[in-house]
Amino acid sequence: MTHIEMIQKGALDLGLSLSENTLEQLGRYLELLQKWNKAYNLTAIREADQMVSLHLIDSLSTVPFIKGDKIIDVGTGPGLPGMVLAICLPEKSFTLLDSNGKKTRFLTQVKMDLGLENVTVANERVEKHANQGQYDHVISRAFASLEDMINWCLPLPNENGNFLAMKGVYPEGEMNQLPSGVVVEDVFPLTVPTIDAERHMVVMTRKG
Repeated sequence: MTHIEMIQKGALDLGLSLSENTLEQLGRYLELLQKWNKAYNLTAIREADQMVSLHLIDSLSTVPFIKGDKIIDVGTGPGLPGMVLAICLPEKSFTLLDSNGKKTRFLTQVKMDLGLENVTVANERVEKHANQGQYDHVISRAFASLEDMINWCLPLPNENGNFLAMKGVYPEGEMNQLPSGVVVEDVFPLTVPTIDAERHMVVMTRKG
């Protein structure tokens, strides 16, 4: 099975039907990630098959949560899930933020190679980010604790915006540590067909 076929099967298992062009772009992103990873160590995962299952399919599981039009992926690393989402949802606008210059240089290259008009790459710390109060969704995967995510990202969503945190096991302890200005709206178990481990999406909003 080719990598594109693996991506397509994983997407279908998640209930997502991706166009041929989207699948080709995800395949190209995977090629670039593999190539750059050899030189710049962007992810600890080396094998392309594992990148498909542990990175790309995992990121695709977040697509149903993206209802708004303006999204920031904080601590995006090599673009997970932000670049995957931007490829799948070309009509929406994505800011991919990371303080690691190697990772943002890679993202800039992907943006150029794939001609992604809907991506802005931000090489900075989240507390320095200028567009505060402008996002429908603030998403992060494998970032900090929920408490740290909220403390750093609190000003980023607009008044109707939310925080989407991808987590492994049900993060009960972390949810108990949340700052008082934020509430957990829901926690959804994610069934990622290629990952034999618990995954959860924690949806949080500001109070009032």
